[in-house]
Amino acid sequence: MRALRTTIVVLVVALGFLGGYFLGWYLHGENVTTLSSGQRSSAKQAGALQQRIIEELQGRYYKAVDVSKLSTAGVNGTLKSLNDPWTVYLDPKEMEAFSITESGQYYGIGASLNKTAKGLTISQVFPGSPAQKAGLKPGDTITSVNGTSIADLSVDVSVPLIKGKEGTEVTLEVLPGGKPPQKQVKVTRRRIEIPETSSRIILDKGVKVGYVQLYQFGGYAARDVAQNVTALAAKGAQWFILDMRYNPGGLLTQAVDVTNIFEQGVVTSTKGLHSPLEVFQAKDPVVTSKPMVVLVNGDSASAAEIVTGALKDHKRAEIIGTRTFGKGLVQTIVDLGDGSALKLTTAVYLTPNGTDINHKGILPNIVVVNNPKTKLDEQLQAALNYIARRK
Repeated sequence: MRALRTTIVVLVVALGFLGGYFLGWYLHGENVTTLSSGQRSSAKQAGALQQRIIEELQGRYYKAVDVSKLSTAGVNGTLKSLNDPWTVYLDPKEMEAFSITESGQYYGIGASLNKTAKGLTISQVFPGSPAQKAGLKPGDTITSVNGTSIADLSVDVSVPLIKGKEGTEVTLEVLPGGKPPQKQVKVTRRRIEIPETSSRIILDKGVKVGYVQLYQFGGYAARDVAQNVTALAAKGAQWFILDMRYNPGGLLTQAVDVTNIFEQGVVTSTKGLHSPLEVFQAKDPVVTSKPMVVLVNGDSASAAEIVTGALKDHKRAEIIGTRTFGKGLVQTIVDLGDGSALKLTTAVYLTPNGTDINHKGILPNIVVVNNPKTKLDEQLQAALNYIARRK
């Protein structure tokens, strides 16, 4: 029988954002899974057991069974036994929703979403978005979508539920600030253009600081950061602040390219049981060599942690904020040939110094906790104070 050829796509999986995910993927090439005779034999036995059970249900169960649902449930149960929330089966509809195009647009509510135990917590609400008009705020937690509880659903399944056709309405059950009482919010979906960055000059204590906030590592992250940095430098920026707080991550290639804006050298390396060590380096000339600060918090994850770890290990930036999320795993998308896909963890990534940050995160050089009861951004202020002391 001709070997099945599967297209492998490597990415650093975000926690879930913008009602969708990635604008493009790091293409790793085509790959044929190679198994030993023992592995093939055990896999065949497992498949035979599932087939026997389904046949018995078809022939003996007291009512008709849906074989397609049984098959999917069996796959989902198998993957759930791994106790790895990042390894999931995506049916064709879920895969289509997962694969938003490089146009940087989708139809949804316009909010950045992180997976939590209760559901999806909003980390950012885009100005003028349906989410903002509906009164949703950062910290609110969505627990159900159109009556379907999402607490136990993977992020790849729950996030697409919020997306939909432009003009259609989605009903959300929300815990304001993540706490009861719960309320119901109806939001009308519309086309959302995904912002990558925002930037401005901050004049503080006589120093011009170029401030760039990077929301996500979509397909244009490095391009937009580079443009922001170039424009701010032209305005006389003497320092830079790269704000990656609440950044859930995204593309590995973009993490390398964003790092390269500020620093050359090793950015990260990846390795796994079936994945040989691969080193990713920033080799192009930097856009700026001016001193800089990076802001992070507990919602800075995945690709945001790759950039943070690289700039910290190279002693290129002072890291200020709180410990990052600790998502140090690499996922691979395997096309199963029928529009569906298997997303599975294939490797861990390491910082340039060889540190595995999975479940540990990155501890900033200067730890500063924001007080939610005040309007002051204590972490940003700490960065400005740090810069002022070194002008």
